[in-house]
Amino acid sequence: MHAAAARTSGPIDELTLKRAQRGDQRAWRDLIDRYEQPVHALIYRLLAGRARHRAPDLTQETFVRVLRALPRFDPGGPATLKTWILTIATRLTLNEMRRPDPVALESEPQGGDRADANAERARLGAAIAAGVGALPDGQRAVFVLREYHDLDYAEIAGVLELDVGTVKSRLSRARVALREYLVAALPELGGR
Repeated sequence: MHAAAARTSGPIDELTLKRAQRGDQRAWRDLIDRYEQPVHALIYRLLAGRARHRAPDLTQETFVRVLRALPRFDPGGPATLKTWILTIATRLTLNEMRRPDPVALESEPQGGDRADANAERARLGAAIAAGVGALPDGQRAVFVLREYHDLDYAEIAGVLELDVGTVKSRLSRARVALREYLVAALPELGGR
């Protein structure tokens, strides 16, 4: 399977997973090709302005841990492969964020913009990224897992080792805080 196709398709098939669990390097590559972009995006968003230069290293470390633990992953267990991998990435990133290493805030990357890109859309995107970055770590983790990675409440609870009620309340608080941030940053949104 071509890497670009693997990244856009659904979960890897059962046979590829079994081969990867047995140590087949081609199956490992297929697994990494499929989940590398979502893992990197998750880590980058969780870092939210702090040490984003660490995202590639943390992505690589995630897959080192995934491949080490893969033989013990139970496809019939409570977590899907995607959720299991995102759990490893989330915990690794949250541990990294707990380290005392203050780094100046960075701006959201603007790569891939067309010359005729709508300035208003870019401004809104930057405000959303800054608003998500301003959320407390616990709220940001819940928000990113739900809104950017489509995990359900139970999956998020498992990833973050929280009660489902705590996930729901953090998500609610995150949404309110983000809305307030956006209205303050972009007052024209207050009338919409």
